[in-house]
Amino acid sequence: MSSQQNRAPIIIDTSGLYALIDRNDPHHASAAAFFKRHARERTLLLSNHVFDEVMTLAKVRLGQHVAVQLGLRLRNSSLIERVTFTDLDEQRTWQIFTRYVDKDWSYTDCACLALAQARGAGEAFTFDHHFRQMGLIMRP
Repeated sequence: MSSQQNRAPIIIDTSGLYALIDRNDPHHASAAAFFKRHARERTLLLSNHVFDEVMTLAKVRLGQHVAVQLGLRLRNSSLIERVTFTDLDEQRTWQIFTRYVDKDWSYTDCACLALAQARGAGEAFTFDHHFRQMGLIMRP
C-alpha cells in the first residue's frame, strides 16, 4: 500500500488554490510550499463547487487567460481528484447549509464540509478560518 493510500485525503478550498496561483497573495509562498510538499503523497480532492468558485475568482482578479490556464491545469492534473457532486452530495450540502445558520459559511464551504465528511478527510488546503470552525485542520 502506498503512503497516499495510508493517509486521508485533503480537501482543496478556493482560498488555498487562489493563493497558489496569485504571486501577490500574502499566502502564496506557504501555499506553494505546501502544495509542492504534499501533492504527490496525499489525495487532493477538488469539488466542482470549488472549481467553479476559483475559476470565477481567477477570471475577475487575474484575467481570462490566467483562469483558462488554471482550469486546464486542474482538469488535466494527475495530482488532483476532481469530484462532481451527486444529488446525494447536494442534499448533504444543503443540510449543512441550513443547519448551521449561526455560521457565515458559504454554500461552497458547506460543500467542502460535506465532501470531507463523505470521504473521511480531516484536513483542508485553505486559509479560510471557517474550516477551523468546521473541525477541519487548516493546511498549510
